[in-house]
Amino acid sequence: MKQTIIYQLKPNFEQEKHLHNLCSMATKLYNTDNYIRRQEWEETGKIPNWYAQKKALKTNHWYRLLPSQTAQEVCHNLNGAYVSWFVLRKTDKDARPPRFRKKEMLSPISFYQQFKVIDNKIRLSMSRKYSKENNIKLMELEFNAWKEAEGIPKFCQIMLTKGKWYAHIVYEVPEPEAELNDKVMAIDVGIINTSASVDTEGNANIYSGGQILAIQHYFNKEKAKLTSKLTKQYPKRHWSRALGILQKKHNRQIKQSLHTYSKGIITNCVAGGIKTLVAGDITNIRKDKHWCKKNSQKLHSWSFSKFIQQLEYKAIQSGIRFVRVNEAYTSQECSICGTVRKSNRKHRGLYVCKTCGSVMNADVNGAKNILKKYLQMFPMEYRSIGKVALPSVTRLQNVVSS
Repeated sequence: MKQTIIYQLKPNFEQEKHLHNLCSMATKLYNTDNYIRRQEWEETGKIPNWYAQKKALKTNHWYRLLPSQTAQEVCHNLNGAYVSWFVLRKTDKDARPPRFRKKEMLSPISFYQQFKVIDNKIRLSMSRKYSKENNIKLMELEFNAWKEAEGIPKFCQIMLTKGKWYAHIVYEVPEPEAELNDKVMAIDVGIINTSASVDTEGNANIYSGGQILAIQHYFNKEKAKLTSKLTKQYPKRHWSRALGILQKKHNRQIKQSLHTYSKGIITNCVAGGIKTLVAGDITNIRKDKHWCKKNSQKLHSWSFSKFIQQLEYKAIQSGIRFVRVNEAYTSQECSICGTVRKSNRKHRGLYVCKTCGSVMNADVNGAKNILKKYLQMFPMEYRSIGKVALPSVTRLQNVVSS
């Protein structure tokens, strides 16, 4: 698993000067590459290959001043933008190619093997040409180590944000290995209930999503009011500073709520001796979903992927193995008899099986089916699940207070 930690850098005057130079050179290389690509497109109607473009730019002044992998990353990012534009042109003939960056813009600079993290410092290697012209081979930048990282640093990106320098460092964290007698918990992610969990001993827990839904409802209503006033006064405008502030506040509250819940789930896993956490694979969960206006708004505003990612990295940091399984039909299948029916889900989240007569919470039923899917890869004697007890309900305010 890869984990990204953002550190604030503390460069001195000379180091900040070099960072400005490197970021400025990255912008100039980006614009040079963009100019060559546009010329090639106008003459031949084709997008130059990234490898051919990289080879052609190796003698460029700005390319040689930057560390080799940093320069390659600048060209790679522009190549990705051109590929996206070329695909977009198939449906939108008026789509414009990637723009040039402003001359005063400071582009992010990336490092792969040309950096090291030593204690509370990042050591960056300069290119030969830059070292010769500026009499500097290495640059050591101090940073605020607010969080310890366990793993191997693989990637570093440095950027200027609101007048402050930040380093985004990607660490490769080793994942724990599974054992046959491990205690396993499965979770089913939802909207009304943020998640429901069932473990191999039959313990069940429901994490209510009512407070998060209330946050979503409040901010959607406030944004609708502001948008209505804006369109009445300025019909051609669709955004304002007030809407931007409201959206940022909305994002912060939802992010904090998801972090609170994910931390609470992992804390319960550690306390309960859980060694493996299983979640359903929710890729393309919104695809081809056409519900009523109210339910569609809930579905498309919910941060399923972000919540699963938070659970994954927090689980691995706590020494818990994280696994994703295909959750197809887990909400329709009865976890007792295995019957699959679309109409089994009833009002208020109840799952009623017409075949065996079982009645249970629908999200708990889905979590149990996810757990059963995971256990199928083990021998029969390790697939047993205890009788599922009546689930306990955890609300956001209870997690915060504990």
